[in-house]
Amino acid sequence: MIYAVIDIGSNTVRLSVYKVNGEEVLNLFNEKEQASLRSYVKNGALSDKGIERLLGVLKKFKTVVDHFGDIDELHPFATATIRDATNRVEILKTVKDKLDLDIEILSEEEEAKFAFIGASSSVGVTRGVLTDIGGGSSEIVIIDQSKVIKSSSISIGSLSGFNDFVNGLFMNKDEKKLIDEEIKSLLEKKKVYRESHDLLCAVGGSARASLLFYNEYYKLDPYNTTMQSNKFCQMLKEIIEKEPREILDLILEIKPDRVHTLLPGMAILNRIAKYFSCKEISVSQTGVREGYVYNKLIERNK
Repeated sequence: MIYAVIDIGSNTVRLSVYKVNGEEVLNLFNEKEQASLRSYVKNGALSDKGIERLLGVLKKFKTVVDHFGDIDELHPFATATIRDATNRVEILKTVKDKLDLDIEILSEEEEAKFAFIGASSSVGVTRGVLTDIGGGSSEIVIIDQSKVIKSSSISIGSLSGFNDFVNGLFMNKDEKKLIDEEIKSLLEKKKVYRESHDLLCAVGGSARASLLFYNEYYKLDPYNTTMQSNKFCQMLKEIIEKEPREILDLILEIKPDRVHTLLPGMAILNRIAKYFSCKEISVSQTGVREGYVYNKLIERNK
């Protein structure tokens, strides 16, 4: 069986196609579009312009799937921005009417669960904390004995962090402090207790972009998948103290599509690692989409 999954996030929309043979999942190809849907939210609702942006991206990906030919099923799902939109019903109906696509809304609990399942397919996570930093929210999962003990979702991500706290193009020290305080407040409201864990496993685009930057910054093997928390924190401090032109050149060289969201994403990752006193951050190349395929599709067809 070949499945296509469209992950409608707050910052990016991603198409991933997988070949499933028994319980083996092979990623055939991926496409990504920077939709920045969170930027189109006004007074809690996704604007008409935002809905048009969503339709345009979905139409493009649907065309790719239709031309592929061998894809058996297409499964679009959405996370924070669509989930929290006050006009969610209207959005889903418009997409159905115009593109004949049924978008599944993942709950906070499902998103966290799928992130853990997906990460576990490439990283051995038996005890520690897992985070999936999206564009509009960040999932926090406490793991022990390879099981989910507690999961929470906090309403800040790389794009919402930029939109809500950063005035210029790049985050400064004062804005980083505001993001830090917001994360601590959100975690406390969710009753996510502070406890020490050696390992933080991170999934999602912000985590992968942070790792790319870390490897380049410290001149490490590009295939390295772990970051020392203290070195990551020091790197972030050094970056935000640079002149804007220096920061721009650094980001354009490594991850140009995240020029405005990379630093807020790093700030969130850094604060979560500090909150749980994690010494090491391990970045998984698999996450929610893979977890969705393993859990929703393979389990269904057993």
